[in-house]
Amino acid sequence: MIYQHRQVIVRGGRLVKRHEAFQAEALTALDDYGSVLIGAWEVWLGQEAGCAVYQLRQFESLAAWEQHQERVRQDRALSERRQSHLYPFNDFVDTAIVRMADAATPLPETWPAIDAIRGQPSGYIEQRILTLRPDTARDHHAFYFDKVAPALDADGMALIGLFDTVIGPGTTNAGSHRSVELRRFADLATWQTWRERQENDPALKKLIAEDWLSHVERVDSVLMRPMDYSRIR
Repeated sequence: MIYQHRQVIVRGGRLVKRHEAFQAEALTALDDYGSVLIGAWEVWLGQEAGCAVYQLRQFESLAAWEQHQERVRQDRALSERRQSHLYPFNDFVDTAIVRMADAATPLPETWPAIDAIRGQPSGYIEQRILTLRPDTARDHHAFYFDKVAPALDADGMALIGLFDTVIGPGTTNAGSHRSVELRRFADLATWQTWRERQENDPALKKLIAEDWLSHVERVDSVLMRPMDYSRIR
């Protein structure tokens, strides 16, 4: 599987209207053309809070993604609806194609219908975009899955996945040096306890602040809330 990881920024208090327009004009059509929107999360804490949405779409392969893009391009009615009713709300859109890191647990291949998950309970999603030095992803991931991921495991928290960028920002001839980490928390109290433990436990603090960060050039972190049409919630 490969995934389309997209950031949409909507400023000026227009985010609610953008959500309404997206559901009315594009949500069903894009899924019908061969993609599955598995994640849609509004940034609640962090950069562009209250203005940004991150989406994660699933495809069987790069070829399936290319076929989907072509079907969408050929649908003139859909393009006109998006241009007229959706795009005016968007200030900035950034898209990358990512795949799950080799050592990560795969996500499900099939998902429930959107109407089946509306109104279901949801938690909070923390996203960390990790910028690594070129050609160091393999060493980083080995340390991450051997040391970091087990140490950060906690009740009420689940690692959704660690993804490597295939196409887009953070890719070179040497491969990917941009990874996306997604974690789900049952509630804000669980997230807060998890964060405080990294400061109050000396061994864990050393592992994260010194040992792990020596493998990372930059971390951009946000806490997000799932939209009602997000399958990962």
